[in-house]
Amino acid sequence: MPKNADTSSIQPDPKSRKKAVSKGEEKTVTCQFEEETAEGQKSQHRYTCTFSDPFNIVRQVQTNRFTTFPKFKLNLEALQLRQTGKIDQLISVDAIRTKLTPYNFQLQTALQVINEMNGNAILADEVGLGKTIEAGLIMKELLLRDEINSILIAAPKSLLSQWKSEMAEKFGESFSIANSHREGVLKKDNRIICSHNLLARKYDVLASRTWDLVVVDEAHAFRNTHSKGRVCLANLRKNHLLLLTATPLCNRLTDLYSIVDLIQPGLLDSERAFISRFAEDARSRVIKEAEAGSLRQTLREIMCRTRREQTGIPFTKRYVESRTLEPTEEERLFIDKATEYLQQMSQNHFKTIEALIAENPNRKFTESQSNAILVFQAITLQQSFSSTPAASIQSLMRRQQRFPSEAQATSKLIEMASKVKNGAKMELLKSVLREVSNEQALIFCLRKVTARQIKDMLNREFGKADVFLGDMNQAERDQVIKNFRTGQTKYVVATDAAAEGLNLQNCCIMFNYDLHWNPMKIEQRIGRIHRFKQDRDVTVFNLCVKDTIDDYVLHILYQKIDLFTMTVGKMETVLAELKEGSQDIQKTIGEIMLRSHSRLDMKKELEKLANDLTISRKNQELAEQFTQGVLD
Repeated sequence: MPKNADTSSIQPDPKSRKKAVSKGEEKTVTCQFEEETAEGQKSQHRYTCTFSDPFNIVRQVQTNRFTTFPKFKLNLEALQLRQTGKIDQLISVDAIRTKLTPYNFQLQTALQVINEMNGNAILADEVGLGKTIEAGLIMKELLLRDEINSILIAAPKSLLSQWKSEMAEKFGESFSIANSHREGVLKKDNRIICSHNLLARKYDVLASRTWDLVVVDEAHAFRNTHSKGRVCLANLRKNHLLLLTATPLCNRLTDLYSIVDLIQPGLLDSERAFISRFAEDARSRVIKEAEAGSLRQTLREIMCRTRREQTGIPFTKRYVESRTLEPTEEERLFIDKATEYLQQMSQNHFKTIEALIAENPNRKFTESQSNAILVFQAITLQQSFSSTPAASIQSLMRRQQRFPSEAQATSKLIEMASKVKNGAKMELLKSVLREVSNEQALIFCLRKVTARQIKDMLNREFGKADVFLGDMNQAERDQVIKNFRTGQTKYVVATDAAAEGLNLQNCCIMFNYDLHWNPMKIEQRIGRIHRFKQDRDVTVFNLCVKDTIDDYVLHILYQKIDLFTMTVGKMETVLAELKEGSQDIQKTIGEIMLRSHSRLDMKKELEKLANDLTISRKNQELAEQFTQGVLD
C-alpha cells in the first residue's frame, strides 16, 4: 500500500484547484510505495505523475489499497490518463447497452460536458430530445470512473416517480424519493431524488454534506435570483452541477443570467453589467442584435443545446381518436348508483372528521392525511366502476370486507354490476378492432381482472393475445415481448404497473381502454409505441362511456389542452409550471369528483382546471419562443 503521498508542493485551496482545472495547468505528485517481499524484507518504490487536478488524485491514492507496486503504478497511470487526456468514448454505453441505445447527439453532449465543462453544464435541448438520458449518461460515466458517489436529483413533484423509474430502468441506479418525513434518507443515502420545494425546506439537512453530483430538472424554476430555492441551490456544496431546462429564458434575459451564474459565477459579469451590455430595453425582454453572437459564443462554455432539426431523427406523427358510446340501461343505473355511493362515502368521511376535530382540535395533520386516503380510495373505486363489471364487483367485494358497515350499499351495487353484461366499452373495443384488423395493437387498462377479460375475448374473437401484468416475472415478460415482436401474438393487454420497459416500436396502434387521470401516465403509455425509432405514424384510440367522469376528463380537460398531440416530453414541462399543490392532476380530479353535487358542478370544476393547464401551456410555448430567439 502507499506509505505516503508527497503533497508538499500542493496547496489545498479550492480556488487554486478550480483555476488549475479550468486552465489545464499541471502539477506533480510523487508517491512512495512500500511493500514487503516474500522473504520479509521491505522494498520502497517512488513514482512521479503529472496531473491537472492533483487534489483528487491524492484523495484516491490515500483511500485505496494496493497489494503490489505494479498495481499501484497501473492505477496511477490510469488516473493520469483520465485527467491529462480527454476521454474519446463513454464506458457507460456498454454498461447500459441492454437497456438503452443513446443517440449520437446524446453521446456527444455527455462527452462534451465531461471533457470540456468538468461536469458542470446547462443541458438545454429542445423539449422531447432526452435531457434526462444525457444527464443519466453523465452520471453513469462519472460513477463508473469513480469520480462521484453521492447524487442528488431535484425535480418538480410531478416528475419524481418518473426520475426514479428512469434511473432504475435505463441506468441500473436505485434512488430513494425523499420527503419531509424521511429526514434520515437525506442524511445518509447517496442516491436521492427530492422536489424543488423540499430542497429549500430541508436545506439545512442537505447542506450538512457535500454532494458529488447535483442534477436539477426544469431548472428555470430557479431563475429568480432572490428566491429561497435559488439561494439554497447556489449555496449547496457540490462538485458537479447539471441544470436541465429547454427554456433557460422564460420572460427576461436576466432569467438566463441567473441560471448561468449557478453553473459558473461571474461568467457573464455582474447582473447590472450583463443587462447593460445585452439588453435592448429596460425590461430585458429584447437582446441587442449586435451582441447576440457574442452571448451565444460565451454560453458554449457551459451550455449544450440541440434542436430537433439538428438530430437527423425522423419524428413520426401521432393521431388520436376518441370514441364514446351510450351505456346500456343496466349500465347507466349502475353508474348513477355508484356515483351516489362515492358521494355518500365522502359525506360520511367528513362528518367523522368534524367529530374528531371537535374532540381534539390539534388533529389537523391527521385530517389532511385522512382526506388524502379518502381521495385515493374514491379514485380506485371510480376507476374500477369505469372499467368492467368484473372489476367493479372485485373492488366492491374488497370494500365490503374492509367496511362491514357499508355491506347493504355495496351488496346492492354488486347485484347491479352483475346484471351488466360486457358493457359499452367492450363493445366499442370490438368495433374499433374490426376497423384495424390488419394491425397489431397494444391495449392499456387499469385492472388485472379487466386485462384478463379482454385477453380472453381477443383470443376467442380476434387473434392471439397475451397479458403484460405487474405480477409477472421477468422471464414471462420477456416472452410476451418476444412473441409480439415476432408476430406470434397479435395483441398485448397491459396494465400501467407493467408499462415501464415495454417498448414496442413495431406496433402503431394503441388503445386507452381505461382512461388514466394522470396525464403523465397517458404520455408514458403512448411512449411505449410512439418513441425514437418508430418508423410509422401512431394512432391512439380513447374509449369511454358517454356522460361519465371519464367522458368529462377526456373532452373537457385532455382535449382542451391537446394533451394527446403534445410532443414527447412537453407534458412534463406544462405540469411543472403549475403550483405544486395542483401538479397531481389525478388527485385534483378525485377531489373535484367528491365535492361536486351534480354533473354540471363537475364539468365547471374541470373547466377551471383545464384553464389553468391552458395558461401553463401558453406560458411554456412563449418561453420556448423567447429561448429560440435568443439562443438559436
